[in-house]
Amino acid sequence: MNAATRSVSSLVAAFAVLCTLAGCSLAATGKPSDDPRVNAAPPAVSPAQTPAVDVPQVSAGLENQRPQAVPPVRLRVESLGIDMAVEPMGLAENDSMALPENPADASWYRYGSWPGSAEGSVVIAAHVDAVGYGLGPMSRLTEAVPGTEIIVTTADGSEVVYEVAEGGMVVKSDVPWASVFDRTGANRLTVVTCGGEFDNEDGAYLSNVIVTALPRP
Repeated sequence: MNAATRSVSSLVAAFAVLCTLAGCSLAATGKPSDDPRVNAAPPAVSPAQTPAVDVPQVSAGLENQRPQAVPPVRLRVESLGIDMAVEPMGLAENDSMALPENPADASWYRYGSWPGSAEGSVVIAAHVDAVGYGLGPMSRLTEAVPGTEIIVTTADGSEVVYEVAEGGMVVKSDVPWASVFDRTGANRLTVVTCGGEFDNEDGAYLSNVIVTALPRP
């Protein structure tokens, strides 16, 4: 199976084992076919083959065009001393969300929502630590409380300000991953890293730290 046939459900399942101390060795892959921005061209049909059907007419005006995503490039939580570069990434070879090797950098899931989009979860994640690097800025994410300000800078220089609504540590098996990567509902920011107890035998953290923040009006 290649990245073009992977679904968000497979990403959700594999994300549950995110962030081992070794850094997961995650790398970006291609674009899944469920990306709503991909429009396949219809197959060619000769005049003799054209069926007599009533084709509905749809306006090609701007009101029907999907807005272009503007990627986030920086995430700051000034009260916690978090300041990270953000790069767009997709899926790794193991179907998990790809993350930069260096825990000082974060990843935006580029097939989901983006800052300023009309709906859905904007997912930004990073390793909490990695061999050869030590603890990353996300190690302080557990200190985020409701009302904490998170500033996301996008590629066009704009800043979207969020306020933490809720957050905490959740055992990996109990994380509602479908909600984390949900593309529907009110636009919100979901920041994810690993935390809690580290299982030396499996080489993985047993929990995830998940913070949800809403755009400031």
